[in-house]
Formats: sequence, C-alpha cells, structure tokens
Amino acid sequence: MGIIATSLVRRLRAFPKSPRKIQKLRSSIRDLAWWARTVRSRWDLGGFKGPIIAITGTKGKTTTTRLISRIFKDAGYRVGTASSSGVYVNDACVHPGSYGGADGPLVAFRAGGTDVLVMETNHGSIQRYGFGFPRCDVAIFTNITDGHVGELGIESLEEMLALKWRLASMVRPGGTIVLNADDPLLISVSPRRTARVAYISVKTGSMPPTADPGGTLYRYTNGAVVKEVDGRSSTVAELRDASMLFGGLISYNAYNLLAAIASTEAVCPPLSVPQESLVRSLLTFGADADDNPGRFNLFELPGGRVVLLAGSNRDSYRRDAEVLAFIKERRPFPVKRIVGVITGIGSQPNDYVRNLARIASSACDEIIVREPQPRYRRGRLPGEISSILAAGARDAGLPESCIRLAGASFDLVQDLTLVSGEPARFVAVFSAFAQEPIVPLCQRLTDLANRTHPRRA
Repeated sequence: MGIIATSLVRRLRAFPKSPRKIQKLRSSIRDLAWWARTVRSRWDLGGFKGPIIAITGTKGKTTTTRLISRIFKDAGYRVGTASSSGVYVNDACVHPGSYGGADGPLVAFRAGGTDVLVMETNHGSIQRYGFGFPRCDVAIFTNITDGHVGELGIESLEEMLALKWRLASMVRPGGTIVLNADDPLLISVSPRRTARVAYISVKTGSMPPTADPGGTLYRYTNGAVVKEVDGRSSTVAELRDASMLFGGLISYNAYNLLAAIASTEAVCPPLSVPQESLVRSLLTFGADADDNPGRFNLFELPGGRVVLLAGSNRDSYRRDAEVLAFIKERRPFPVKRIVGVITGIGSQPNDYVRNLARIASSACDEIIVREPQPRYRRGRLPGEISSILAAGARDAGLPESCIRLAGASFDLVQDLTLVSGEPARFVAVFSAFAQEPIVPLCQRLTDLANRTHPRRA
C-alpha cells in the first residue's frame, strides 16, 4: 500500500510539469461533464410528450430552425428553439450563445418550450456528445458540403455524411426523415424502413431514382410548392411573394421553405397548423432583419445599400456571389459598384481561405479584408488570415487599388456606411459573424435605416 501511495504522490508531483498533460486532463474533465449533461438531458426529456424536430446539415440549419419555430409560434404553440444563435421561447431569446449542441433541447424545454422543440444539431456536438434527446419525430438533412471537412478528424464528405446521418437513428418509429433530393450524397443513403421519408427539391423531374417507394416529394416550381405522392400532385401553397425569396433573388431559400412545410405536415397530428396560418408565416418570415439575423439582411442607408450574409464556407460564398452577379446584371435597384467585405477563420487551410476571397472577388468591384476576432484566428498570427485573403483577391484579378486591409478598429457602420456619397453603392458583408456579434450589428443597421427612411404607419 505504501508503494502505491508513494507512486501516486510522485505522479501528482510530476504532473504539473507537463502542460500537455494538464490540457489533456482539462479536456477530459470537460468532455466528461458534457457527456453527463447529455445523459441527463435525454433522461429528463424522456417524459416530454410534444414533437421534437431536429435539423442538421452544412448550410441552412439556422434558417430552417428559425422558420419552423415561427410557423408553430404563429399557430399559437409554445415553441422551444435551440440553435447556434441561442435558446428561444417563441420570439424571446432566453439564453444567448451557441446552443446547437446536446445541451440545447433540455435548456429550451425548461425555459418554456412545452408544446414543440425545434433543434439545430451541429457536427461537433454529434461527434463529441451525441444527442440531448432520446428520440425525435422529424430529422431534417439540409445538405452535405465541405464546409467543415478537415475539422475534428473528418477528412472527407463521406465521413461528414456518416457523422450527420447518426441523426436518422434518433427518429422514432413512424417518424419522418426529410432529405434534400438535390444533394447527391443524401440520396445515396438508405433511410430506415421504420421511418417515413419526405424529399424536397427545386429541380424539375420525377422522384429521385433511389427514393423510398412510399416517399413524398415537395417541389418548388413556378412560384408554388407542389406535393407529389404516388404519382399524384397537389399544390400546397403559392409562395412566389415569400419575403425569404426576395422577389426571386434568393432562390436557394426555397429549400428552407420546403423543409419547413414537410416537417410541419409530418407532425400533424398531434400538432395541427391551419393552412392560412402556415402560408402567412411562410410569406412574411424574413421581412424584418430580426427574423433571421445575418441571412441576407438588406438595409438602405445613406452610404448605399448594405446586405449582411452568413458565408462560412465555399458553397455559401459561391451561392451568395451568384446572387450578387444576378443583382449586378438585373439591377433590381440602382447599383453602380459592389464592395465586398470579407474575413476568415483560422481553422480552414490556406488554399481554402484564398479560394473564399477569389469567389467573393469574382462578383465585387472592390474588396475590404477585415482582420477576424482573436477567437476566430484559431492559433493563427495576427494579420496572417488577412494576408491570405488579400492574396486571393489579387489572384481573382482585382487591382491593388481595389483591395483594402481593415484592422480590428475598423467599424463597419461608422467607417463604411456613413462616409460614402454613393447612394448607388452596394456593400456585401460576407461572414460578418467572424467580426462582431451579428444581432447587435443588425440592430445598429436597422436603427440607422429607420432614421434615414422612416417606416410609414
């Protein structure tokens, strides 16, 4: 016994001399604490009788989560929402911060989400802690892209798909899996036979070749959502004027509308949403920046129009660049010059970061490169990410005079939107989240826009 005690004392004395061991111990304790919270969350939610809707994927998770929550809130239900932007009960934020992990469901339920829970689930939490609910009624898979490949040991799209597909195993028997039929990876998997499958698509054609024989297809075509079951079609809603689509500018938001409709019908009964209420929610969501902060929020300001985007990966940058090119070509409002404001995240490889700048520069006449906040540098040296982005803009053919480096003291509102005398200038802010909190930024821009162009009563 004395030998064991002596050995233990020696190990404890030597332990502080190894910073790596201390860090590993801290990480292990943190992971154990999170695992315990996950187990408790699943246990405590075992008695929750309402439906749980979980959303995963690379793009569109937050928007889809917010939209579904709005639909049930407008129908009169108490909705608990947990996402990367916080925990909400109906429209009220009760816990700001990132709650796209295993702790979100229980926090949302305890905060007052007693009728339905709508959960965003991110890949990091799935890998580390699993799911904070014992089962779900609907699992939505938006898409699988390379946005987070290279993180947490995930080196391929197939590995990312396998990780996120774990959510399908959480669907209760008789529940529904909602799949993006336009994503080749998602339609390559075989859904569980105990669950129903609903497909969503914006492309013309029939049901995907690999589709489940009893599946339902929701398609957006010619401004309407059409539901196809067993070869029979019916129109669910006319959504050409939906605020999220911005008059057809933002066509990719049709996927979010389709996923929301599919999940709403999947939980009816026990929760029913009147058709009139459903359509009203789908048409009006996104009209105000508060509905979906950071997701194509457009402001008309003295220094020109400003749009806040939520780009964080190649696909979202490419998608938004296509919208900017469309705006430049069609000119739905006066546009003389497009200025792109970009920043980056240190966890992404150099070539990936450089490619983000190339994509943004392809649609912009000028690029402003912002230094990310220290927590987003992820171990990179100050100025390193900005230099890579500037090099990418030069690779895209922008002259040096059209590339501007802006330091940490740069204020988007004061230094950019208030000093210009170009009312036809259009400022596109990519990945604003890597600089300032997006909700306060939206509020500042909204207040400024209202002072400039007061809303009519």
